[in-house]
Amino acid sequence: MAIDPFIPSSSIGQRNGDLFVKMRAQLDDLQRQLSTGKKSDGFAELGLGRRVSLDARSKIATLEGWNKGIEMGDLRIKFMNQSIEGFARQTQDGKGDARPGAYVMGANGTVAGQVLARERMAQSIDMLNAEVGGRYLFSGRSHDVKPVETLDVIMNGDGAGRAGVRQLISERQQADAGATDLGRLTNTLAGTSVTIAREAANPPYGFTLAGASSTSAGIAATFTAGPPASVGFNVAANPNPGEKVSFVLNLPDGSTETVELEARLPTTGGSPATGFAIGATPAATAANLQASVTAALQAQTATSLNAASAIVAARDFFAGSNSSPPVRVPGPSFATATAAPAAVIGATVIWYKGDDDPAFAARSTSTLQVDDQQVVATGARANEEAFREGLAAFAVYSATSFSASDPNSRDRYEAMADRVRSQLSFETAQKPQDIGTEIAAAQVSMNAAKDRHKASINFLEAARAGVEDASQEEVAASLLALQTRLQATYQTTAMLSRLTLTSYLN
Repeated sequence: MAIDPFIPSSSIGQRNGDLFVKMRAQLDDLQRQLSTGKKSDGFAELGLGRRVSLDARSKIATLEGWNKGIEMGDLRIKFMNQSIEGFARQTQDGKGDARPGAYVMGANGTVAGQVLARERMAQSIDMLNAEVGGRYLFSGRSHDVKPVETLDVIMNGDGAGRAGVRQLISERQQADAGATDLGRLTNTLAGTSVTIAREAANPPYGFTLAGASSTSAGIAATFTAGPPASVGFNVAANPNPGEKVSFVLNLPDGSTETVELEARLPTTGGSPATGFAIGATPAATAANLQASVTAALQAQTATSLNAASAIVAARDFFAGSNSSPPVRVPGPSFATATAAPAAVIGATVIWYKGDDDPAFAARSTSTLQVDDQQVVATGARANEEAFREGLAAFAVYSATSFSASDPNSRDRYEAMADRVRSQLSFETAQKPQDIGTEIAAAQVSMNAAKDRHKASINFLEAARAGVEDASQEEVAASLLALQTRLQATYQTTAMLSRLTLTSYLN
């Protein structure tokens, strides 16, 4: 093994070479920092600062993920609000369409408001079927299921044995009217006494009696609360003209009607539904009173009870869902039905096809995590009370038929329109605005979380940049200083490499 001879200047030369390499490496690194703006290519070269960098990057990624979710949630909520506001406008306009005194039969046999009601219902269904990115907004947890059936199927059935709301309204109207069109009441005369009572079977349909009174000293009014309740009028003596008897009727939709019958002279005339003739004897007067009671009950059955029946049937239809089919009057025959309405599986259209799990409130069917401990509820269902009430009112308005030859048509329209207006006022029910308010509250929470995340991201970015980013001014200054040193070193080395003893002595 050969041993290299010791040359005194060799260690100095090697040290100078290492210095050049080191300075060149420093120059390359500074040029990289100047071009990339980063102190190093990897986390290993950051030293202890890499912990801060990695932690900041992790938190920023989490916050940005939440913000992405918030942006998508905000988009969905904007569409939801648009649909809810549109539905609210439709109900308010529909309330105006059902104004009193608007009964004008058109050439096609319908009132103008009915045509508008059908159009408003169609638009409302489209709004409730809104979707964003393939996700239906009013379908609860069933985001991929279109929540509401088509208008034609809802109104007329599916043609495969499942009835629509129009059929349910007809069945309920028949059941409430009864075979005698007295609203499931009986009206009997015994001597001078007129008795109004429920049918013997006391069916859960038609009118119920709620009170009676008389302004005549000759006619005694009695009310028996029951159940079932009954009303009696005993004509002990003929009343004076203008004196009245009255009785109160409760209707299936919760409304009440008071029937007043005025005593008249035989020559006065007038509708038997509003008054009765004073006879030659109390017995004759009682017979006339009974006839007027029958006429009044039939008129109320054709008007107010007919409208109340439609409201009840429509509410029952729209209360139905996959897990709870709508209840219907058992039948036929519907006019003589005595059993309570019951669900018949597979016999009725299920208008709402989305999720209806009672274990989940409507808002909680779609949740969005916007922070570590904050979850915002943004779900909705098309079968929420406000939507059901509005659709039921539109269905009643558009499904009711009128005829110019029916003497009760105008009064029947007014009774129906009055109930439609009341239902579209949402006086005792959830309002569309209530749903909108809850959704808007979720949007406020989301935006507040997004603002917090932006502030946190800015802070974390500053912390990360303090560790990872190189100061352009410092790098430029260091680069200039290194270039100067390197140039001077190269020049000195070059001069020394050309130095000889002769030139040195010179």
